[in-house]
Amino acid sequence: MTTSRTALVRLVAGREIAVKLRDKGFLASTAVFIAVIVLAVAVPALIEGDTPEYTVAADDAARPVAETAATLGAAGVPGLPSADITVGPIEDPAAGAPSDPSVSAVEEALARDVDVALSVDADGTVIITALEDVPGDLEELLAAASSLVTTQAVASAAGLSAEQLADLTAPTPPRVDLLEPKPEQPVPPELVIVIFGFLFYFTVLTFGIAIAQSVVEEKSSRVVEILVAAVPIRWLLAGKVLGNTVMAFAQVLLIVGAGLLGASAMGQGEIVAQVLSVSGWFLAFFVLGFLMLACLWAVAGSLAARVEDLQSTTLYMQLAVMAPFFAAILIRDEGPGRVALSYFPLTAPLMMPARLATGDAAAWEPWVAMGIVAATAVALVAVGARLYAGSVLNTSARTRLGGAWAAGGRA
Repeated sequence: MTTSRTALVRLVAGREIAVKLRDKGFLASTAVFIAVIVLAVAVPALIEGDTPEYTVAADDAARPVAETAATLGAAGVPGLPSADITVGPIEDPAAGAPSDPSVSAVEEALARDVDVALSVDADGTVIITALEDVPGDLEELLAAASSLVTTQAVASAAGLSAEQLADLTAPTPPRVDLLEPKPEQPVPPELVIVIFGFLFYFTVLTFGIAIAQSVVEEKSSRVVEILVAAVPIRWLLAGKVLGNTVMAFAQVLLIVGAGLLGASAMGQGEIVAQVLSVSGWFLAFFVLGFLMLACLWAVAGSLAARVEDLQSTTLYMQLAVMAPFFAAILIRDEGPGRVALSYFPLTAPLMMPARLATGDAAAWEPWVAMGIVAATAVALVAVGARLYAGSVLNTSARTRLGGAWAAGGRA
């Protein structure tokens, strides 16, 4: 008998998986999500690795400013952008005398494919001239260089030594002592929490609504009566939940894997190591959390008689999915409330991995939380199976919870 039940559950689960794999909307949303994750990893790495190149033409008075800007751009000074700046003269010695006396040296320099021309007016003000606009990072470097050159000139006139000038322009920063330092991480833990939280919210909500809609469509078309004649109601529910759980887990695993492969290909090994350290716990809690809620999504569909009824029958299920997402995003500071929510069954699937990502949870805590979620899942599966059995065959009108519970006891 056990073998036949297993075969029936596998048959129903296989049917659910086959339907999902033929669903163009499901395939398209998965592809879009993977593309977004890969782009989110690849684009910042490409931008970060692409150092802009600029050509600056400077007269003799402004040349120290241009050369200092080139040094600052190549040195990677904290707080300043990096850039590769080539400095040349304003007047091109190979060009000879200008053919049009009304054309200034600055205008001729800009006609030679120079990004900006640098000059100094009579009162010593540095002038940046460009054709249309000045790149923001180049302007920032030139402004910092001008300030540094001016400071050095004033200090030299005042007779300050190099050490005194360094103390004036770059004083020793205060020392920071951390009593309980956390390990440095390439990506802020809060960002990892947001990504995993949105992934949980999106997947559970998408598959949950699909389960409820599938159940109510089978009821309204009377297909469920044929299915129940061949498969016991509870095993029909078990197969439906199992099939969707497999597909949900496969989708999440595919998305996370694509992101990790993208980060690895871009040489972001530290990001891969950081995400891997928490992704295992996230996936484990995701499976338990999905199983805990999947039966109830099926119940929400079985209570409805028409697709139009789903908005009201799935309302509380949508709130049950939104609660952990917003709790994990909004409650960031470690405290009694955050610790308690990491053990509460509805919020634990996201809150406990979030505490692990920030390094606030002890090694034993996720195991305890996982046990609580697993026990709750078993209880809710039993409750959901009884409600489903008591309502799925009622195709004439919307079923109340009390009536479904009573009917389920007789099924």
